[in-house]
Formats: sequence, C-alpha cells, structure tokens
Amino acid sequence: MIHHLSHSPLQPHEGTVTLTDGRVLGYACYGDPAAPPVLYFHGFPGCRTEPAMINVHGVRLIAVERPGYGLSDPKDGRTLLDWPRDVAQLIETLELDRPYVVGMSGGAPYAAACAYALGDRLSGAALLAGIAPPNLGWEAGSPAGALMAMGRRPLALRLAAKALLRMLRHGDAFSAMAALSNKLGAIPGLDVRMPKPAVTERVIAGWRHALRHGVHGPLGDALVYGQPWGFDIADIRIPVAIWHGGADRTVPVAAAHAYAAGIPGARLHIREGESHFSLIFRHYGAVLADLLRHRAEPGQPGRAADWSRVA
Repeated sequence: MIHHLSHSPLQPHEGTVTLTDGRVLGYACYGDPAAPPVLYFHGFPGCRTEPAMINVHGVRLIAVERPGYGLSDPKDGRTLLDWPRDVAQLIETLELDRPYVVGMSGGAPYAAACAYALGDRLSGAALLAGIAPPNLGWEAGSPAGALMAMGRRPLALRLAAKALLRMLRHGDAFSAMAALSNKLGAIPGLDVRMPKPAVTERVIAGWRHALRHGVHGPLGDALVYGQPWGFDIADIRIPVAIWHGGADRTVPVAAAHAYAAGIPGARLHIREGESHFSLIFRHYGAVLADLLRHRAEPGQPGRAADWSRVA
C-alpha cells in the first residue's frame, strides 16, 4: 500500500509503502517522474532529504529511508540482507522497471546487498564514497573504521548515540557536530571545499529528520557495518561503478580499492582532490551518466535473485 504525503512543484513527492510485515518505508522522489528510476540509499546518519542538496535531473531518483530513519519504522535485529527484501517490495509496489541503485557512504553496503540479492531485477549499481566490507584492510585509522569498531561494542554505541540525540534535540546542534567530530576524527558530510555554515545547517536538518524515531536507525546501521555481511561481493553479477574522492578522510580511498578488487568487472572512478562530501556535489552528473550508460540488458548473464541465500 502506498501513502502519499506531499506533492507540489516546490518540494519532492513524499510517501510511504506498507510492507507485508506491517512496517512502513518512507521515501521521497526527485527529478523527472518519466525518467529511468534510481533508488538512492542515504548515508549515515541520513534520510530521504539528502538529495535535496543537489539539482537532480535526467532520472527519477527515489530516496528510501532505512528502518528506524525518518518515516520508516524500526526493525529490531535487522541484518544487511534484510534490506533487499524490503527493496523488492518497494519496487513491486511502486511498479518500477529494473531500477538502478545508488548507495552514498553508509548507504553503499545496502546498495551492494541489493546488487547481490536482487540480481537481474536491477539494471546496475553505483557505490559512492562507500563503507566497504569489514576485515579487508581498509579501516585502520579512519572515522568509518572507528564507527565499525564501535558497532562491535553495542553498549558504548548506544550511549554515544543517545548523547548525540539529546544534543540534536535539546542543545546546540553545532556542538553535536563537534562532539561527533571528536569521537570519529571528522564530521561526516562536511568538507573544506563547501560553504560550511550552509552545509552544516542542511546536514543537521537532515539528521533531525532522520532521528525522529530516536537512535534506532543509526544503531541498526552501526551494528550491521562491522559484522559479517552474509554474502561475498565477488558474487555480484550486475554492472557496478565505484566512485571515491582521493582526499576522503571519512571513508578512506582504500575502501574503494577493496570494492574494486572484490566485485567482478567493477568500474573504479577515483577523483583526486575530492573529499567525502564534495564527491557527490561535484560529480553527481557524471555518476548518473555513467550509471545509465552501463545498463544491464534483460537476459544478459547474471545471477537472478535467490531468496534462499538471504533467509
């Protein structure tokens, strides 16, 4: 079931989809409704408002919120391979024809999971500044690595997340950003090449949307990232592009090389001088053009969705 929440020329179309277990997923649509569909999986933490910071055109971009974020109901004990099941229901409900998937930062593992599990129900995937699988040698000394390590300590993670939520709701949001910076060594999303006050305000607004349910969303993500993912990226058979900034201090460029080494036929695009946030701002047009250019044709070799492997 689809519930439409808003639709006007001045804001994206927003809605929710009710899943078979009764949970709802929230989403927002950007760009051209008649263009090829692209499912966008937001960063950590993030929500459906993330693409509002860029001028989307040439695609129908649908930003989907993971469980516990924004409009999406929480799901206790979720795993990475639960996500493709939710996405498959979204694709069916919205009647999407073999969409692409794009994962930004903390959304990249979820895009990789869909590329693996949904197979030829998708046309391709792009992983942008993406967190890569654990234990591949890319994590050391990075904020993303620190997040994954914290995800292996659930009690400490929960306490840190609740403290951040209190500051966002009741205190100085800029202090909340500084606190996270001190914890992880960098502020996710911020970039010296972007106008800091404007970007910071937008990031904080997005976090407040994301955390309307509390800390369920980011806690679920952090617990997922650092554990075994339940699949091998070497088994992905649809076209995949990997994009990363050479100056990314949040998720090091070594993560991109780990993905490229593991996914057969992956296209690796390193943009020197770009960091975690500037990559999407400055290169989103190239990302989408490359994605559409390498569309998997129906019936070409590739593994179809095999739900017995994601039970």
